[in-house]
Amino acid sequence: MELGFFSPPYAQAYVDGKRTLQEVIEWDLQVARWADEYGLDEIFFAEHHTIGHEPNPAPDLMIAAAARETTRLKLGAAAHLLPYHNPIALATRLMYLDHMTGGRYIAGFAPGSFPTDAQLFNIELGNPKRFDEAVDVITSIWTRQGPFRLEGEFWTVDMPAHSDQWNGPHLKPFQNPHPEVMMTGVQPTSPTFVEAGRRGFSPMSQQVGMAALLQQWDTYERAAVEAGHTPDRSNWRVMRDVFVADTDAEARKLFLEGPAGRTWEDLVLPTFRAVRDRGGKKYALGELLLDPGMTIDELTLEWMVDNFFIIGSPDTVVDKITKFNDELGGVGALLSFTFDYSQDPEPYRRHLELLGREVRPRIADLGPRGAAE
Repeated sequence: MELGFFSPPYAQAYVDGKRTLQEVIEWDLQVARWADEYGLDEIFFAEHHTIGHEPNPAPDLMIAAAARETTRLKLGAAAHLLPYHNPIALATRLMYLDHMTGGRYIAGFAPGSFPTDAQLFNIELGNPKRFDEAVDVITSIWTRQGPFRLEGEFWTVDMPAHSDQWNGPHLKPFQNPHPEVMMTGVQPTSPTFVEAGRRGFSPMSQQVGMAALLQQWDTYERAAVEAGHTPDRSNWRVMRDVFVADTDAEARKLFLEGPAGRTWEDLVLPTFRAVRDRGGKKYALGELLLDPGMTIDELTLEWMVDNFFIIGSPDTVVDKITKFNDELGGVGALLSFTFDYSQDPEPYRRHLELLGREVRPRIADLGPRGAAE
């Protein structure tokens, strides 16, 4: 099992006018440097265009910057929001990025989930036809030789034959046949997981409870098998916040009373508690986190710290990760949100140090069936 991170980035201080955007960027890069130094495995950067507390519209630029600051850390996007890009331009840019990182780049594709982002681009939110066509365009440019022509509903690709005069088209990915592609999902039977399985891409599960996670893997596995692919649990990434300190009490306090706790309380939990309408049925996304018999009113930060997140001393965290992996039947990577501890960075640096140097070696050999091999 590998350990990594996902940076939205959460930036309440930026929204409050207490941090500049440049400082937000620099903190992300500092986290990447520490993760690289302490032997952790990967970090993903999000893309949002209108969300002030998650202010990164360009994960490819963050990956390019982090590539110059690190040597071994894998660098991914979670995710490029394909409906908001010309996929022809994005395909060539990402091939270039694959070379810039020396093959450390991981591609994440998503349709977008924030209505104000869609409004900005004057595009229907989560347009599946636009998303699917963009994926076809990108993968074709990555893998097919010219000349070829693709005429879609939204874009047309007219790939020329190779020209000796211009010595091109010439660009192909650094990784063969292309970078790993990952798709994220939240719902137990998420259409995104069906699409990922159908295309042979990797799944990434957001922070949901055990029952939803098991359904997500079943959904992905079934789609992959039906499409003729062999699903591999080592490619399954699951998000669950991890925080390590020298003692259980210290870890709980640093998470609960620090920026991580404030981020969940102010930004994330309100989203999970909000009541939505799906097919005429009222529900809250947070229901996917709860244990059987719980109600949404019982979804509190304290409950999550004690029952959902993986928080504690190195020994405690190793035990919790091992149990988590056993219950799921094995995963490839465990990813945590990053949080802005820049005003008092030492606890977060120490968390990364303990995670990389004490926890990581002890869970590295967890096999796909939850047993050390």
